[in-house]
Amino acid sequence: MPKLTFLGAAGSVTGSKYLAEAAGKRLLVDCGLFQGSDELQQRNWKPFSVDPASINYAILTHAHLDHTGWLPCLVRDGYRGPIFANPSTIELTTILLKDSAHLQEEDAQRAQRKNWTKHPDPRALYTSEQVEPVLKALKPMPRSGGFDISPEFHIDSYDAGHILGSSSLVLTITEPAKKTVILFSGDIGRYSQPILKDPATPPVAVDVLICESTYGDREHAPGDPAELLAQVVNRVAKRGGSIIIPAFAIGRTQTFMYYLRQLEDQQRIPRLPVYVDSPMALSATDLYVKHKEDHDLDFVREESSGKGDPLSVHQFHLTRTADESKAINNVTTPCIIVSASGMVSGGRVLHHLALRLPDARNAVILAGFQAEGTRGRALLEGAKTLSLYGQPVAVNAEIIELGQFSAHAGKSELLRWLSALPSPPKQTYLTHGEPSAAQALQSAIQEKFRWKAAVARYLDTIDLG
Repeated sequence: MPKLTFLGAAGSVTGSKYLAEAAGKRLLVDCGLFQGSDELQQRNWKPFSVDPASINYAILTHAHLDHTGWLPCLVRDGYRGPIFANPSTIELTTILLKDSAHLQEEDAQRAQRKNWTKHPDPRALYTSEQVEPVLKALKPMPRSGGFDISPEFHIDSYDAGHILGSSSLVLTITEPAKKTVILFSGDIGRYSQPILKDPATPPVAVDVLICESTYGDREHAPGDPAELLAQVVNRVAKRGGSIIIPAFAIGRTQTFMYYLRQLEDQQRIPRLPVYVDSPMALSATDLYVKHKEDHDLDFVREESSGKGDPLSVHQFHLTRTADESKAINNVTTPCIIVSASGMVSGGRVLHHLALRLPDARNAVILAGFQAEGTRGRALLEGAKTLSLYGQPVAVNAEIIELGQFSAHAGKSELLRWLSALPSPPKQTYLTHGEPSAAQALQSAIQEKFRWKAAVARYLDTIDLG
């Protein structure tokens, strides 16, 4: 009898890992880092609850680190099989894992040098050297349509509209005299957003649905994202301040660049210097332009309009090196700084915040999901000080939440995606959400569709028969 085990993203938003077993074979769907609270992050350091050497295949829904960031640990600890993903996901995962290892190594060295940690021997979870075997194991699969992993496992991919290459995966498990169909939603994007196509609901009957619930308990605030962004830029520029945008290098950075360029062309905001201070974001932006198969019609029209690159503002400053990043500290006139990480959990954005948070003229825009236990969540909840580089930093800057820029479907958008399924799943399990969000979506599904739905529990195994 086939089985599925929730090895992550159950009871939490991050750490996506699902183990499917059938006919003596094992397939791991996603292999992400736990992010957020100390308790969650400690899970990254613990031995995997399944021997990695016993897993035959792995496959990815998309490239974000909470879906891919534990792969170096999996391979280091014995996994020797292929890791299947579509071409853009492979390219993005390559960028993300190299950057993740580099940042961890930097953080460990800094913690050792300045004694910022309680650990006697701070070290990186994995090194740049340990990323290389993962990259060699990445194998391409089609962006859409069917793909046979093995006689037991067949995959059909559908566009999830979350980031470049993001997919919902339909897994068909074939055993003697029986087929079981499981739909993994992956992270579902939003409808009518710039650059990417809308999320597509797979038009197939499924036995088991594994659905994300990140925003299962709330809607994104109403309002036109372009107009709201214009108001912030004009307000902050008028008082002589700067805007820091902690943005995920893949997805949010490109969306902000698109809107800023539109607003400049329409003369709705002044042409301020915009510093994209993330080498990874710059590389990812190149991939967004390259992989046209994910572009929606509006973006295609912008690309062919003759106005120039729709992801490049007029005063665009690329900061690839650490010295170029530090030089932004000398900019005292109004500017916009876009830098990772999106949840303020690390990366170059920290030194920009350390310098500019104390000044009330400045502003910080929080656009993506801020997981429990992150600095981004603390800012969102009104923290008066923030710990950066081992020191408390006063938070006097204006903190602005612009959920309209989120890459995750809100509650009604999740229900819209679910409503397009051709028939009710026999069972629905909700993952990738904090408990309150998953429980709220469970209630909404039961009320609206009369489906059986349960909140997945960490390390639970379910029989799929």
